[in-house]
Amino acid sequence: MKKTDEISQIIRQIRVPASSNLDERIHHEIDHAVLSAATAPAGPELTFGEMFALFLKRRSARYTLATTLGLAVLVALFLIRPAPSAWAMEQAVEALKKYKGLQFTGYVTRDGKTIPIDLWARSDVTGDSVEAGLAKAGDITVWTRDNKTYTYDQAEKVVYVEPGITLGLDPWPGPKLLTLLNKMKDYQALEGDDPATGRPRVVVTCSTDSMGGPESFRMEFDVRSKLLVSVKTWGNFRQEGAPEAAFEKVLFFENLPDSALDFQPPAGTPFTNMPLTIPDAGTRLPALSDPNCGISAEGMTREQACQKILGELWEAQLHTNFARVRQLLPYAANWSDDFMLAECNREAMVQVVKIGGIEKTGSSNLGPLALVPGWLRYQGGSVVEVWMIVQFRETDHGTSCVIFGPHGYALNAKG
Repeated sequence: MKKTDEISQIIRQIRVPASSNLDERIHHEIDHAVLSAATAPAGPELTFGEMFALFLKRRSARYTLATTLGLAVLVALFLIRPAPSAWAMEQAVEALKKYKGLQFTGYVTRDGKTIPIDLWARSDVTGDSVEAGLAKAGDITVWTRDNKTYTYDQAEKVVYVEPGITLGLDPWPGPKLLTLLNKMKDYQALEGDDPATGRPRVVVTCSTDSMGGPESFRMEFDVRSKLLVSVKTWGNFRQEGAPEAAFEKVLFFENLPDSALDFQPPAGTPFTNMPLTIPDAGTRLPALSDPNCGISAEGMTREQACQKILGELWEAQLHTNFARVRQLLPYAANWSDDFMLAECNREAMVQVVKIGGIEKTGSSNLGPLALVPGWLRYQGGSVVEVWMIVQFRETDHGTSCVIFGPHGYALNAKG
């Protein structure tokens, strides 16, 4: 695997080293824009993380930045009694609604190595998805502009470009995500105290089965401000062992100016397309190689097969035919009907406007990949462009294809 591929995957997993220079520059831009940062009573810096329950279910392991993200700041938190009636997840949801900008600083641990993180992002007007972001990882910088993602490799002195926003945070760590976490079957809220400060905290725990395997979460809220102050994640259902990742600081901003999220590579740096790949398709998601998943592509061009399978997926979603959704999109196999119904109601898709042609090709260990855009109309008339990855396979039954999942998410909405 090329160094660029390795670093690119690190970026997509929010493995981004902290940078005092980045902090300085962006805070200057924020001050200039006269924007306010939210702080909990505990102090000026809030520890938070991307609580990736739904995100971990919906992400492409390659193309969404926070594949197994979690946060760890307070290793010892004493949970001794049920959460008080004065606190409810709905209050936390309400408290986060005003904030459209975030800064994450922390780390993840992979193969015994700790990799620091510094990420800045702004949500769209809905507060559900990333509109723009900037991340630093050593000699790698990732930023977004005009619904494209750019990765600058300082060592190779090149910028890789890919369509859509693949800077993770899907969904945005705000009201939508907290609402969904609250509905998980093993959701539990307990009251405790921060051992460092003695201030009251509420800790929420839950778990999910993601495309990358089991994940569990532990999220800490400040009782008075209702804001999130820390999150941890584990690669198991029971929060066993050391957490996989941790954020040590999260700041909330009412907004972030474009200037705070912009990056300019050195003059003359060449731009080239990012290769389209997915990680260990058959290992991470064995159903991708299952001939009973997906559709036959015999007698069709790859473009025709892509349009057919995506059309069938969205048609099944429109008619809440969740069995069919699971068959076409294997990583939805563990989603409950209630979960998918909630998603359908939330997105409120009413029409498939158009399915485009193949915009980009690549390959995995299972065979060729195709990246295809589609345009979906939601209630209210907005049209959203989405990008999907289709996996082709050669089996005993001939050529077939299956949907791997979304490639980031694009926000260009047109009437």
